[in-house]
Amino acid sequence: MGVSQPRREQGRTLIDIDPDQLVWVLLARESRDASEDGDEQVNYQLSDLREFVGGIGGRVEREVPESNISSFKRRRVMLPDGTYGYRVVRPDWETTMTALRRGEANALAGADIDRLTRDPRILEDLIDAVELYGIYVVSMTGNIDLSTDAGISAARALVNQRNNESRNTSRRVTSGKRRAAAEGQHNGGRMRPFGWRKDRLRKNKREAAHILRELPRIKAGVSPLTLAHEWNKRRIPTVTGVEWRAATIRNMYLRPRMCGKVVYRGEVMKNKQGEPVRGRWDAILTDEQHADVVRVWGPAEPEEHSRVGGKGRGYRTNHLLSPFVRCGKCNARMIGSSRRDQRTRELVEIYRCPSKGQGGCGGISRNAVPVDVYVTALVLAEHEKIQSQKFEDLPPWPKQKELDDAEKRIAESTREYEAGRYSAERYFPSLARMEAQVAELRREARRYERRRDSRRAVAANLRNEWDKPDFAIEQKQAAIAKSLIAVVIGPAHKGGRFHPDQITPVWRDDT
Repeated sequence: MGVSQPRREQGRTLIDIDPDQLVWVLLARESRDASEDGDEQVNYQLSDLREFVGGIGGRVEREVPESNISSFKRRRVMLPDGTYGYRVVRPDWETTMTALRRGEANALAGADIDRLTRDPRILEDLIDAVELYGIYVVSMTGNIDLSTDAGISAARALVNQRNNESRNTSRRVTSGKRRAAAEGQHNGGRMRPFGWRKDRLRKNKREAAHILRELPRIKAGVSPLTLAHEWNKRRIPTVTGVEWRAATIRNMYLRPRMCGKVVYRGEVMKNKQGEPVRGRWDAILTDEQHADVVRVWGPAEPEEHSRVGGKGRGYRTNHLLSPFVRCGKCNARMIGSSRRDQRTRELVEIYRCPSKGQGGCGGISRNAVPVDVYVTALVLAEHEKIQSQKFEDLPPWPKQKELDDAEKRIAESTREYEAGRYSAERYFPSLARMEAQVAELRREARRYERRRDSRRAVAANLRNEWDKPDFAIEQKQAAIAKSLIAVVIGPAHKGGRFHPDQITPVWRDDT
């Protein structure tokens, strides 16, 4: 179906469509948070719109329900030039406008102009559709007339008024949420957090016990992926009933709520004294326990490139010595693989040097089992020797006072700015410099604490723990990493049998 060709005369778009030829799109929108109420309101609007356009004429081509869709809230999107901006995202509305411009329909009906849009950009697109494509637009309240200049001006004024109302509401809601967070109240949401009851205040003792039980293993090197597999195998239910994922486990433990801290807009909220605001709910972890998890599972530092403790910079390994083995010919990192034994036809795990095209020489390939057994024996003996020695613990981080002073300066500067004694030109550049300094000091503190943890965390009775089912491969690799930097595998002797002389362990200096 072709679109009608509009004409402009004396500030008016002439749309000459016979009522019986109107092909309607009915659009109903409701932005309430409660999904059931929103669906119900949308259904009411569509029912009224059917009756309304039936009195005008034509047929209904499609109905577009937009329940719980805001025409005010904007999202960060990529623009055609590759930069980013903020736009109201309404996929159903864009589909509707495309259908109107293509001539699949030639009339649009809505309950009111603020049901169609509260965003001036969207209104301008609708005005263009009327003037360029001859789209017939009406509302049940009669406050839409985009065919005349006077009607366009009135629509623009009305949309701007509705937009301003939404801004005022948004500001009041944001202010209320900030006050509630400052008082330690919890955030709402459909689902309770794992570890708490439905009231989000009292601990769920069974779930909290699962969380606390894994702390020693997390410090020993167990990954979120391993915990997710184990929890699914043990049939520990999630709040939503779906299976556990590594990201779910990791985010749950890293969330400051675990130790009772209030988060506002993605950051731990602080009071006027610069101290974290405490929530009214029961904390599952102490600050020290949460800090231990953050040091192990927190964001990777720029210099961390090792596959052991690199937190995402390498890849998950299924072979015990994959992070350590190197080729004795070309020094390339060997990889864990498998091959079929020529006699038994069974798959055998191996360590092999990659081909030349993959950065190695392809000249060495060894069965993994005897190498693993030999290196494990060396590591266990080394740990027993370390246990017999007494290491002095590292002193507390020497720059803690410098970090505390920097955080106090930020809090004091913010109070001066809010009191009107600092100008914005002076406050924000200074704030950026101080925040960069604090961020660097915090990174340095995490690195130092990881060194202290590594020095303290010598596994007691490692030989007894090694073969237990819950002693994960990450824990074994972490134990190996405390003693070894690398394991160099040399060429095989005649006959291809394993001999310890072919293995050169590279020990850490501090062991």
